[in-house]
Amino acid sequence: MAGMYIETAYESADCDERLVSIVKEMKALASHIQDAEWEGQDVSAMRQQFDRLRDSNNAGLNYQPLF
Repeated sequence: MAGMYIETAYESADCDERLVSIVKEMKALASHIQDAEWEGQDVSAMRQQFDRLRDSNNAGLNYQPLF
């Protein structure tokens, strides 16, 4: 059973370029929402995306895949 371990390509999830931090995405999206609201744009789709990210974060997820 010692041969069952598979080396990962990345040292940690922070270094894995295939993953993005949910909190980082939430911060960027919140800023984008504020800018769009200021310009009078419809932000309903962005708010839905933010809500999904917040729900994932509240469920204990820290990263999401980019694929």
